[in-house]
Amino acid sequence: MVRKSIPDSQPKQSATKGGTRRTRSTRQVDRKQDSSKQHQLTDRPQTSPDLFVNSAATSMASAMPIWGASSILTQRKDLPWSADPNGKLCYAKDVENGKGVVLFWVTEDLEQEYPATLAGAAALAVIDTFDIRAACMHLIYAAHATQLDRPWEQELVIDDRQIEAYLGLQKRTDKNRQQKLALIKEIVQQPCKITTYVSWPAQGKAKGFTVEEGRLWHLLGIRYHYQQDLFGNKELTGITFTVRAGLWAKYFLNDEGRRDISAYCPCGELSKALLEDIMSLWQHREGAARLMVWLLFKSKVDRQNHHVAQTLMEIAYGTQRIEAARQDSQLRKKLANTWDEDLLALHDKGWQLYFHPDTYPPQLQPPGFGRSNQSRPKGFFDQLLSAQLWIEPPENWKKDAIAPRPTSESEIQPVVVLPVQSQPTLTGAQIKARRKEKGWSQPKLSALSGLSQGLISLIENEKRSLTGENQEILERTFALNS
Repeated sequence: MVRKSIPDSQPKQSATKGGTRRTRSTRQVDRKQDSSKQHQLTDRPQTSPDLFVNSAATSMASAMPIWGASSILTQRKDLPWSADPNGKLCYAKDVENGKGVVLFWVTEDLEQEYPATLAGAAALAVIDTFDIRAACMHLIYAAHATQLDRPWEQELVIDDRQIEAYLGLQKRTDKNRQQKLALIKEIVQQPCKITTYVSWPAQGKAKGFTVEEGRLWHLLGIRYHYQQDLFGNKELTGITFTVRAGLWAKYFLNDEGRRDISAYCPCGELSKALLEDIMSLWQHREGAARLMVWLLFKSKVDRQNHHVAQTLMEIAYGTQRIEAARQDSQLRKKLANTWDEDLLALHDKGWQLYFHPDTYPPQLQPPGFGRSNQSRPKGFFDQLLSAQLWIEPPENWKKDAIAPRPTSESEIQPVVVLPVQSQPTLTGAQIKARRKEKGWSQPKLSALSGLSQGLISLIENEKRSLTGENQEILERTFALNS
């Protein structure tokens, strides 16, 4: 149940110890004595430690319940919602090709421990109110939860000042203080309107488990903070929220369970720059913002394989919009232009894009990457949908990042690792010779290795030194494609 500090409609008159009303002169003296304090906030409770104190990134829970809820808050009605056996609207994410499942519902109730979930139009009405900025708040909760030993039992306390800093709201001059507080309260509440059920299969030595339906996040309390002027008028100046993770965290954020292999603890990295980028893009480049959130999780579990453009476009725009574009030439052109602009927006924010040289040729790529004009070849749309590309997070995300929690043995996948040279031994001329020996162009080597074509060109021409990490990548690329 949410513990709220409800504001009074009118400030109460102060009274003396004996219960009598203070005189006008007494009140005037009190006002003079307090005049130096009139701009101070009321006492605030101690909050959870700040994120991003000494680094640009922090660890974050990245388990399936977190990823699924992120999709709900960003893609909303574009997800494949369906009625469960009880008629409630439900979103399902399969685990291990259907061996398990994670289910999600929505509720309007923030008070009850076990709220009633919604069906049909009532559920869609709640989903329609979800704001992509609430996904940022959800990710912030997931990061704070990693700071706790037992997050399903312990509370995290976060206030408006921390949220403003995380989301870059201090820089916003188009909203006054009251508008910012109203926005913060709304996006804090929205992730708490999602409930989840988990049926997880056994994986390796780790046993399977079931988590009964419950809240993803419990909003336990809201405390309002006021400033009072010389005349006794109160103005809301801050809000503190108390939140606790649902029972899912016992199985996905449990160090003790990780050690005895009874729990899974997948963690990723949350960059402060990502939060600020989403806040700056969500209104005019929503597709790019959706992709940023999805790729945050996807790049954690699969950084090697390419993405098919249609899959990314379904995430950015929904399947209905793509199907409508198939039937209308003007919609096709408009959607393709929006796609190009969203890719350019990602590039502008530091994301690294690599286009498959065969399936995503220059005439399909956005202007500035490959296409030299606005025209596209006949029948381009179907070719675009099947095109392949790689999208990597900005390189500076990992700089000074806090290391995520170690994973259990069952989560470690075998990988082929070549010895890392203490000092690079390949020269740019040797790399160029080996590339030409295989008959590869620079774009093809870029697509296969994940290094940008520009970087490869600089290395080959001895204008950029080769790092040990990049040599390892190139050596592996040449070895695995022999």
